[in-house]
Amino acid sequence: MLSGRLPPLRNPSHGDQALDLSLRYNPSTYSLTFRKTIDMNASTALPRAATPPSPANIQLMQLTTACWASRCLHVVAELGVADALSDEPQAIDALAKVTGTHPQALYRVLRLLASLGIFECRNGTWNHTEASRFLRSDHPQSLRDYVRMLGLPVFWSAFEDLEHSLRTGDCAFAKRHPEGVFKYLTKHPKESGIFDSAMTSKSHRDIAAILPAYDFSQFVTIADIAGGRGHLLRAILKNSPRTQGILFDQPHVVAQVAPENGEKLVVVGGNFFTDSMPKADAYLLMNIIHDWPDAESIKILSAIRQAMPAHARVLIIEPVVPDAPGPHLSKELDIAMMVLPGGMERTREEYTSLAAKCALRLERMLETLSPYSVLEMVAT
Repeated sequence: MLSGRLPPLRNPSHGDQALDLSLRYNPSTYSLTFRKTIDMNASTALPRAATPPSPANIQLMQLTTACWASRCLHVVAELGVADALSDEPQAIDALAKVTGTHPQALYRVLRLLASLGIFECRNGTWNHTEASRFLRSDHPQSLRDYVRMLGLPVFWSAFEDLEHSLRTGDCAFAKRHPEGVFKYLTKHPKESGIFDSAMTSKSHRDIAAILPAYDFSQFVTIADIAGGRGHLLRAILKNSPRTQGILFDQPHVVAQVAPENGEKLVVVGGNFFTDSMPKADAYLLMNIIHDWPDAESIKILSAIRQAMPAHARVLIIEPVVPDAPGPHLSKELDIAMMVLPGGMERTREEYTSLAAKCALRLERMLETLSPYSVLEMVAT
């Protein structure tokens, strides 16, 4: 058994160091270890007076190596390790046999993830943690396919081409696949299935924070533009049973969508670049405008502006880049948008400017209990 040949893991949730899912090192712990190393090696070339790395040095090293843990997470999700690990503890040999992996290699990968709170080793057997359960396919809020999507070779290789975006301003994905990410997915059903499932699982997580932030019940008719399978729209209709919903997306996306449990839902197949938009009192655009640069975004919003009644509202639901210089999801997603579809995340001022070019005005921006905001636009 491998558990007899490899050192047991310390559980960060019960041991001497607090769990830190941000992947940041504890500078004080790091410094103590460093000083002990210096003392033990006083006779070596290292001077006793050497100072430990600064927090900035440690942070830079952490960012440089964070991709190692991310890659382990991608592969573990792809191999279905969390699904193979039942609710009962399992030895590494048994887990490796089920997943078709090398026991020692699997142990080492899980050891790294366990140090970050993802999986846990106790008494030589492996167990789930709260975080690792989100990698299970049967979890009601599963993120397995979202993790798998970002680890797909076609997406991972696009980030290898980030320099192409920096030097040219163009989409990195298009360097190897000139047709772009969305046309690529239509030609590759396996990757497309993972992508669709990933977007669905992500939307379920975000919708709960969006619903209480805006009064959707005020509208008689709501059109969800490029709404996929309609998860946001259906959540709104559930809370506003008198509202009529229109789900507008490409025909192959909505082909299997139909009203359920008496909901007032109409499904319309179409392309927002070439087909007329339906008439409605409100238009939802969640995670859509950020997929596109300004020229295409103006086309989408102008098509809506042409179809919308004078009293209607356009509701863009996106993470808005804040003015503050600190960390924010929008700044990370902005790089993903630059690399993959060629779009961008925007500031409030950039949305104001974008709206003005489409005969729209940004009326207000409502924050939610998540990084997402609701930008309400009206006709000018």
